[in-house]
Amino acid sequence: MSDKFLGLKFFQDYREEIKKSLNDKDIKVIYTDCDGTLLNDKGSVINDSEGKYFFGALECLELLDRKGIDLVMVSGRNKLQLKYNAQMVNLKNYIAELGSEVVYDTGRKVYMTYDKKNYKYNFASLNEDFERVIKLLKNNFPGKIECKIDWNKNRHTNILLLGEIDIDTANKLLQENGFDDYILINNGTTSLYQVELNTKKTYFYNLMPKGIDKSTGVKFDKKHRNFKKENCLALGDSKEDIKMASEVEYFFLMNNDIDDEKDLIKVLRNCDNVYITDGKMNRGFTEVIKYLFT
Repeated sequence: MSDKFLGLKFFQDYREEIKKSLNDKDIKVIYTDCDGTLLNDKGSVINDSEGKYFFGALECLELLDRKGIDLVMVSGRNKLQLKYNAQMVNLKNYIAELGSEVVYDTGRKVYMTYDKKNYKYNFASLNEDFERVIKLLKNNFPGKIECKIDWNKNRHTNILLLGEIDIDTANKLLQENGFDDYILINNGTTSLYQVELNTKKTYFYNLMPKGIDKSTGVKFDKKHRNFKKENCLALGDSKEDIKMASEVEYFFLMNNDIDDEKDLIKVLRNCDNVYITDGKMNRGFTEVIKYLFT
């Protein structure tokens, strides 16, 4: 094993131990990221990372339904987008815009997890402040980041951008220019949108109110439905997704070329309950679910 992976936990090495421990736990809910986890990087549940047809994730949905386990999508997508995603695969509950909105029964009940009044800006309204912050980022990272109005319609909390930039530099820039109650986060790689940028990879970036993340939505749902940590599992593929690990018994990270993600590996060294799959994207999702629940 390469030195860069020393200290990291791989699902293959711990799966028997984890499955045995689940015999003593009543798993009620599994939280899953969408793109790069339940779906491939192009948003498809029936194709794998190479674009080949793959129906394993769909089989997992049927398996979890038989077990009475609720699968909850947790995504940066807005609740309207997630409603269509949920209807396609017969899921009822989901957490939108990176933990800021918790949705039950495909939209019949919606809860905001934070108070907008506590923040100076509402970039999701696509107003002059939105134009100013996007101009600031584009000017300082020319050819490296993009944001389009079409990507950001029907959002209530966060703004979606695509590109490949240094996050620490970007957030320092935001703070220096008065946008200090917001933070730019990296939500993983994507091929969902076509962008003309001078980058090696394309990442989802979300401009979020500080203090709101995917764990915020998970924490709300657990409290609302009276779930304990030992009732919950989670899966994802990004540094942002790993924030859910503190709210669940086990977290499973898709091995989407993590050897290229230095920041991600650094975070993993401080996580006791995170296990890395062998498979990528929805193949990694299937690897975990089928082994643990068959």
